[in-house]
Amino acid sequence: MTKKWLIASAVVGLLFSLAGSTPANDDKNLPQPGEKIERSLPVDAQATVTLCVASGTLKVRGWDKTELRVRSLGAEQVDFRRIDKTKDTAKPANRVDVMILNKSGITNAKLDCQAFADVEMEVPAGATVQVQTRDGDITITGVAGAYAGSQNGDIAIDRATKLVEAGSVGGSIFLKDSSGRVNLSSAGGSVEVMNVRPASSDDTFEVGTVSGDIQLARVSVPKLTAKTVNGTVTMTGPLAKSGWYGFTNMTGDVVLELPSDASFQLQAKVSEKHDIVSDFKLTYIEERPQPVMPRVPAPSATPKPPPPAKKPAAKSGPVIAPIVVGQATPAPYVLRRVNAICGSGDAIISVASFGGTVRIKKI
Repeated sequence: MTKKWLIASAVVGLLFSLAGSTPANDDKNLPQPGEKIERSLPVDAQATVTLCVASGTLKVRGWDKTELRVRSLGAEQVDFRRIDKTKDTAKPANRVDVMILNKSGITNAKLDCQAFADVEMEVPAGATVQVQTRDGDITITGVAGAYAGSQNGDIAIDRATKLVEAGSVGGSIFLKDSSGRVNLSSAGGSVEVMNVRPASSDDTFEVGTVSGDIQLARVSVPKLTAKTVNGTVTMTGPLAKSGWYGFTNMTGDVVLELPSDASFQLQAKVSEKHDIVSDFKLTYIEERPQPVMPRVPAPSATPKPPPPAKKPAAKSGPVIAPIVVGQATPAPYVLRRVNAICGSGDAIISVASFGGTVRIKKI
């Protein structure tokens, strides 16, 4: 199977195409239509598990067993397909595609992602899951890595330990109590994040919305980027030492609620019609242009004589009027730059706000 995963920062489209090769169980003892289905398979403690349906609620939970268990009431068949291409099939699978099939797709395995069914799945706590539904909510709890995509549904993830990538076109995203690299994006909903920390020093945190608020609380990842087209960005909590925080907003406010002992350097570009309101004492740094050193020609052993003056050409024909250059059309957003420092400037806050107020509050 070849997996392809893509998450855009503004307009979200999370796609991964799935195809299988080696089935992990045969077609014996298939359940009757309408019967609740439950299937299990031994897997590696750090297995990668993929699941895709057309419509339905997906719930994934990590547990302390090296076993994959899937339950579904709406499906006609659940099948496991090993995609690790191992020659020793006696070993626990480390890459598994969970096939959820309705009655029309039982004889055609290519109809993956076409089922209409709710699915519950348990995986090892060290596993990475990749789940997708076009119409439904997704809940993931207690796994190492989570990739989740829904075109029309909310996504809730908590207690992920290594990485999270999630995108929703028409829903909101909720992330809490997790660690590692994070990338979240929503086109038509909000994003709420609480208690996220790095798993390694090079972990980054990226979040973007098209039309939705972004609310971040106690995110201690040292490099954070938040962008929205039409919404308010709010971040609450302490800054990571030597951290970098970038905020871009087109039409809403940027609100930063920081401890009273926060130390940072502010690099802001704001609209002339909006203000920077700060509870902290900011020392403004004046931007001075760098001096331009005159170019000194290299010394020459023998100075060259100046070229002879040219005689003015005789004028003939009509007189051409001088060209008048009109005033340039102003840009739709006129920005002013503000550089300031608070305390010793341990962290850097970079803000670009085109149509809102920047507020820095003490908590």
